[in-house]
Amino acid sequence: MRIRQHVNPLRADFLEIALEPLVLPAGPPVEVELGSADAQFLQERAVEEPRRFYVGVEIRRELVEQANRRCRRMGLSQVHSVFANIAVDLLRLFRPARVARFFVNFPDPWFKQRQRKRRVVNEDLIGQMALLLEAGGEIHVATDIFDIALDAMAALERAEGFGNMREPWSFLRRSPFAARSRRERRCEDLGIKIWRLAYRRQQA
Repeated sequence: MRIRQHVNPLRADFLEIALEPLVLPAGPPVEVELGSADAQFLQERAVEEPRRFYVGVEIRRELVEQANRRCRRMGLSQVHSVFANIAVDLLRLFRPARVARFFVNFPDPWFKQRQRKRRVVNEDLIGQMALLLEAGGEIHVATDIFDIALDAMAALERAEGFGNMREPWSFLRRSPFAARSRRERRCEDLGIKIWRLAYRRQQA
């Protein structure tokens, strides 16, 4: 089966994805990856910290189904991928102040100027994540495209209620997690520079 590598999240048929609110178990911290693809990163996070619950949000249904089948085979009941469009569905999926961490790993670059509105980390998304993050919750972004990293950093530095976990306008030197997405491992193997950001939701 051929799986599309890039999907336009503003396409009309993706603006009306039917879904039910996600029912999460009470208690454990929740970590969410936006654009989770095959959910390899979350599967490795679950091995690293098994007492948390992990949710992958992905707009390609085929990848969601594959990821969930793999998690069942691996016995990772705390990892679940959902078919949804983060451009419109995010606030339907989670209760306010329920998420401990958001990850955005290697979002699509959308290089052309007319496509920049499709870039994932923007003011609207940050505002939604702010509502869903618990106090002290975190946003982590990783990309091998400097332009995307700089745009994301500028949006996060401007956002109210967030602080850079290193220092203002600074990238992390290394990932604080052992888990790696498939793209991340490939970049590391090829010696491609990865730009990493981490921001924390400050106490109200």
